[in-house]
Amino acid sequence: MHPFTLYATDMAGKQTNSHYPNRHEITSRPELEIAVCFDHVAATYKGNHRSSANFLVSDCVVMDIDNDHTENPDEWVTPESLSEVMSGVEFMTATSRNHMRIKGGESARPRLHAYYPINKISDASEYAGLKKRLAARFDFFDHNALDAGRFIYGNPTAEVDFFEGEQLLDEWIAVADEQDMFAAFDAATITIGEGSRNATLSRFAGRVLIRYGNTAQARELFDRKSMLCDPPLPDAELGLIWDSACKFAAKVAAEPGYVPPEVYEQLTSLRPDDFTDVGQAMILAGEYADRICYSPATAWMAYDKGVWEENEPKAQHVVQELTSRQIEQAQKELDTATQQASRLGVTAMLVAMSKAKALSAFTREQSQVYQEMMAAQDWLKFIYKCRSDRTILAVMRQARPLALINPQVLDADPYLLNTPSATFDLRDTSRHEHSPADMLTKQTALDPSDEGMQIWLDSLAVTFGGDAELIGYVQRVCGLAAIGKVLIEALIIAYGDGNNGKSTFWNTIARVLGSYAETISSEVLIAGKKNNAKHEMAETRARRLLIAGENDEGVRLSTSSTKQLASTDKIAAEKKYKDPFSFTPSHTLVLYTNHLPRVGAMDTGIWRRLIVIPFEQTITPKQDIKNYADHLYAKAGGAVLAWIMEGARLIHSENYHLAPPKQVVAASEAYRAANDWFAHFLEDCCQVGQGLSEQSKDLYDAYRSWAIGRGEYVRSTSDFYAAVDKGGYTRRRTARARFVDGLALISEFDL
Repeated sequence: MHPFTLYATDMAGKQTNSHYPNRHEITSRPELEIAVCFDHVAATYKGNHRSSANFLVSDCVVMDIDNDHTENPDEWVTPESLSEVMSGVEFMTATSRNHMRIKGGESARPRLHAYYPINKISDASEYAGLKKRLAARFDFFDHNALDAGRFIYGNPTAEVDFFEGEQLLDEWIAVADEQDMFAAFDAATITIGEGSRNATLSRFAGRVLIRYGNTAQARELFDRKSMLCDPPLPDAELGLIWDSACKFAAKVAAEPGYVPPEVYEQLTSLRPDDFTDVGQAMILAGEYADRICYSPATAWMAYDKGVWEENEPKAQHVVQELTSRQIEQAQKELDTATQQASRLGVTAMLVAMSKAKALSAFTREQSQVYQEMMAAQDWLKFIYKCRSDRTILAVMRQARPLALINPQVLDADPYLLNTPSATFDLRDTSRHEHSPADMLTKQTALDPSDEGMQIWLDSLAVTFGGDAELIGYVQRVCGLAAIGKVLIEALIIAYGDGNNGKSTFWNTIARVLGSYAETISSEVLIAGKKNNAKHEMAETRARRLLIAGENDEGVRLSTSSTKQLASTDKIAAEKKYKDPFSFTPSHTLVLYTNHLPRVGAMDTGIWRRLIVIPFEQTITPKQDIKNYADHLYAKAGGAVLAWIMEGARLIHSENYHLAPPKQVVAASEAYRAANDWFAHFLEDCCQVGQGLSEQSKDLYDAYRSWAIGRGEYVRSTSDFYAAVDKGGYTRRRTARARFVDGLALISEFDL
C-alpha cells in the first residue's frame, strides 16, 4: 500500500489540545490501529502545533462519515459500500468513537473515518480544496470538517479496514472532474446565461487549451469568454473550471485516444454557438488568437513568419481561411449525416411521403439523424453567407473587442531579439522558437552567424585604425542599440571627414538589424526646421536604432528634440487615420555627419547626452568592390549581427557601464568647448578680472554685434544673462543703470 503519515498525542478525547508531536508512518493495518488509539492529525504542522496557518505538508486526506445525510438504514455508508462507490481508490477506514452509538439525538449507525493516501500537498488551500471537491461529490461526507487544521478523536477500540486500489484519491478525483467536463460539454448551450455558465466555460476552456496549450494566451481567451457570463461567476469558481480543463487537456495531449471521438470533434468544432456575426467573431477570435489581434492604435495586426505586423488584408485573409475550414468541416458533417439518413431509410421516407408525415413516422434514431442533417445544412448555408464581403467586414468589426490587446504588450520584453529563424535573449544569447505570445513586431534581416567574421573584424580594424579599446566601446554601443530599452540617454554623433567609413559602418549595422532600425530625417534634430513630428515619431515605436544622416554645415541642434529622442520619457505619436498613442522610447539615436551641428544650450541636460565618436581614418575604396556596404552585408551580414549581440551580452554583464575611451572623451570635450559661445565672446570682446564692470545694455549690444558678425544665432537677453550668471559674474542695479561686475568690454583702442 501507499504509506501515509499521521501525527498523534498521548491522549484521546481532549478537544483543547493543539500539540501533536508523535509521528506515525502508516504502511499496514496494525500501524493504523496503534495510531488511531490517540487523538491525531493527518498533516505536518509548524512546531507540531495544529492550525491551518501552520500547515506545512500532507500525504493523507481524512474524511468523516457520520451517516447523518439520511435516516434510511439502506443508504448508510459502510467501508464496503464506500469501496464500491469509489472503486479503484486505495484507502483505509477506522470506526469512530461514536460508531453504532446514539449521537446528538440521532439513532445508532455506522460512523467512521476514511484515510486516503495522496500525493504530497504543501499548500493549505489546495489541501482544503481537495477535501471540498470530494465532499461536493458525495453528500455522506461531513461538510463541517473540511479545513486544513482538523484533528480526529482517538478510539482505542477502533475497527480498521484496508481497501486496495490502483489510484490515489487526488488522481481519481482529477479523472472524475474530467468526466464531469464531458457531461458539461454535452449540456452546453449557445448562451452564457445563469444555468449554463459552467457548462459553456468548461467546453470553451477545453477548446482553447487543446488549441493553444496551457499558455497565458489560452488563459486570456478564457477570461475574455468568462466576461460574457451574466451574472458573472466568482473568481474561485472560474479557477476550478480552468484547473479541471488544464488537467483534461494534459490528459488529451498525453493520450490521444483518451477522449471519445465525438467529444473531441465537439471540442475542435468550428461551429459557432449561434449563427450570427457575433457567433462567428467568437470562433474567429478563439481559433486564431495566435494569428490576429486588434487595437485602436494599430488597427488589425496579423502574425506571419515570427512577426506581428499591422496588416488588415492579412487579417481579412485569416477570416477567409476560417470560412474555408468551416465549409470543409460542415460538408463532412453533412455527408456523414446524409449517409446515415440513407442507411436508416430517412431519405427514402422523405421522398415517399410528405415531410410532416415522415417526421411523425420517424423512430428516435431516425429523428436524431434527420436533425443532424438539417443542422449541418443550416451551418453550411451560414458559412457561405459568411464569405460575402459585407459579412466578412461585419465579423471583423464584431471581433475587435474579442481580439483586443493593449498596444503596450507589443515588443514589451526589451531583451528579446527576433531573427528569421528564432528569438534570442540578448542577456545570454539563449534562443527559443518563434512564439506569437512574444508579441514581437520587428525582426532582423538575417540570422546571426560566424560566417564572414574575419571579413567584418578586418573592416573594423581599418575603420577604427586597429584601436581595440575603441572597437570594444563601439561594439557595446551597438549592443545597446540592439536592446529595446533606453539604458543610456545619449545622441551618438559619428563625426569625421568624408571617406572615413562612418556611413558604411552605421548603414551596415542598421541593415542587419532589419526592421529594428529606422532612418529619420536629420531635420528632426535641427532647430528651426518644420517637420511632421508626431507622424515621424510614430515610426520610431519599437525601433532600437534610429539613424539620422548628414546635416548641412552650420546648422543648430534642436535641444528640445534631442532631449525628447534621447530620453526615457514617453513620446506622444500618431499614425495617419489612427488613434493617437504614447510609448516609451526603446531606441539608441545616432547621427553621422561631416559637420558637427552647433549647440546653443550650455546646460548639462543636453551635454551629458552628446557623445562624439571620431572616425579619423581615411579609407581608400577597393577597386574590385563597387559597394563596400553591400559587400559586407552579403559576405559577413550574419557575423555583423553576432558581433552586435555579443556587444549586448557584454554591456549587460558590465551592468551597462559604458566607459568611453580617451578619443571619445577628447572629441566630446572639444565639441563642447567649440560650442561655448559665451566663452568665445568673452575671449574676443572682453577682459575679465576683479574691479572691472560693464553696463548690461552695452554688454548685450556688443554680444549681439559679435554674433551677427560671425553669422551665429543670436541668443535672447534671457539666455545671455543666464550665461552671465552661470559664468559667475555678478549683476547689480543702480539708480542710473544695470551693471555686470567682473568683466569689461575691450576698448577698440586696446585691440
